[in-house]
Amino acid sequence: MLRSRNVGSIGMNRVLPKPTKSSYSNSTFFLLSYSCLCFFIKQLDGNNVSNAYVSGMKEELGFGPGNELSWMNTYFSIGAILGGPISNLALTVVRPRFLLPSVLFTWSLFVLFMYKCNHASQLYGLRFCIGFFESAAWPGIQYVLGCWYRKSELSRRSGLFVMSGVLGQMFSGYLQAALFKDMDGKGGLSAWRWLFIFDFILAIPVAIYGFIFYPDTPQNTTAFYLSEWERNRARERIDEEGRTPIGKLDTTVFKRVLLSWQLYTFSLAYAFWSLTCGSYVMQYFGIWLKSLKVYSVPQINNIPTSMGAINFTFMVGTGYVADKLGRRGPVCFAVGCLLTFCYAVFTAWPESRGLKMAAFIITGCYGCYTPLLAGWVNASCGGDQQLRAFVLAFMVSLGSAVVIPFQQLQFPSGQAPTFTKTHGWVSGLCFVLALTLWTGFGIDIVERVFTRKRKERLPKETDV
Repeated sequence: MLRSRNVGSIGMNRVLPKPTKSSYSNSTFFLLSYSCLCFFIKQLDGNNVSNAYVSGMKEELGFGPGNELSWMNTYFSIGAILGGPISNLALTVVRPRFLLPSVLFTWSLFVLFMYKCNHASQLYGLRFCIGFFESAAWPGIQYVLGCWYRKSELSRRSGLFVMSGVLGQMFSGYLQAALFKDMDGKGGLSAWRWLFIFDFILAIPVAIYGFIFYPDTPQNTTAFYLSEWERNRARERIDEEGRTPIGKLDTTVFKRVLLSWQLYTFSLAYAFWSLTCGSYVMQYFGIWLKSLKVYSVPQINNIPTSMGAINFTFMVGTGYVADKLGRRGPVCFAVGCLLTFCYAVFTAWPESRGLKMAAFIITGCYGCYTPLLAGWVNASCGGDQQLRAFVLAFMVSLGSAVVIPFQQLQFPSGQAPTFTKTHGWVSGLCFVLALTLWTGFGIDIVERVFTRKRKERLPKETDV
C-alpha cells in the first residue's frame, strides 16, 4: 500500500488505494493529445516550404538554378539554434501551458505572412523567425513528457509524440496536392500561397486547446481534471525511480551542465544524426521525382509521403522494442544498418529507378532516432530538471548549427538529387556510419563507465 506524501496537508489519515491503469487516463490523454497536435503543426509548418517549392513557388518567384531552398533551410536552422536552449530553460520556471501554446501561435503567424512573399529575402527572414519560435516545441514537449513518465515508458511515449510529426509531414504533401487541384488561382492566389494560409488556420484551435487543457508538470499542475490524489501519485511515480526534481535555475546550473557526461554524449549523437541530412531527404525525393518529368504535381507531393509511413512504422516498433529491452543501443544499431544500405544506394546512384525509389522510401526510418535519443536523455539525467531541459535543447541546437554549413556545402539544392560535384551522399554515408557506431555502442559504454564511477563515490560520500 502507498501513502500520499501530502496526506497531512489534505487532511487524510487513511491508507490510499493502489493505483489503477485508469488513474492517469485524463493526464495521459490531454498531455499526449496536445503534444501530438503541437508537433503535428510544427512538422506541417516545417515541411510546407518544400511542398510549395515544387508546386509553383520556384517558378512564380523566379528562383534560378541557385540554392534558395537550401538558404530557407539555413535561416530556419539559425533561428532554431538561438531559440532552443533559451526556451527550454524557461520551461523550468514558466508553466508549459502558457509557454508552448504561445510560441505555437507566434510561429504560425509568421507562417501566415509567407503567403504575401514575392522575394526570396522575405522568405529567409520569416523562416528565421519560424525556426526561432518552433525550436521550443520538440525539446520542450520532450522535457514535459520526461516529467510524467517512467524510464520504461519514455521511448513509446516519445515515439507516439514524434509520430504525430510524421503525420504532419505527410499531411503537408496531401494538403498541397489538394490545394493545387481545387484552390489554385482562387482569390488571385496560387495554390502554394493557400498552403501557408491553411496551415495558420489549422494552428489556431491547437493553441487554444493547449492553453486550456495542457497539464504542465506533476510538480506544478493545476489541471481541473486531476484530483489531488492523482497529482500526488504522478509525483510519486517519478520519485520511486529516484528522479525527484532537484536543483534550481541558478549559477550552479552551469557547473552541473558543463561537467555532465550527458551534454557531450547526446549532443555528439544528435550532431551525427543531423549531419546525415536525413531530414532533407524528403525534399531531395521530391526534386528527383520532378526531374524525371513523368509525374504530375500532386504525385510529386504525394509519393514522398511514403517515407512518413515507414517512419511511422519504425517509431512504433523501435519504441516498443527499446522499452521492452530496457536498452536503446541495439535498436539504434539495427536502424543504422538499414540507413547505411540506403545511403550506399544514393552514393552509387544506380540506373535502376526502382532501387532508388526503394532507398528513398526506406530512409524514412531515420526519424525514429529522435524519440530514442530523447527518451535516453530523460532517463539518464535523473531528477536534474535543468540538466535535462538544457541537454534536450542544446543537442538540437548543436545539430542545427553543424548542419547549416554542411548542408550548404555538401547538399546544395541546386545540385539535387545526385550531388555529384559535392560528393554529398558520400559524406552523408560517413556520418550514417558514425551515428550507427556511436549510438549502437558508444553511448552505452560511456553511460556504464559514469554509472560505475557514481556508485563508487556514493559510499565515500555516505561515510563523510
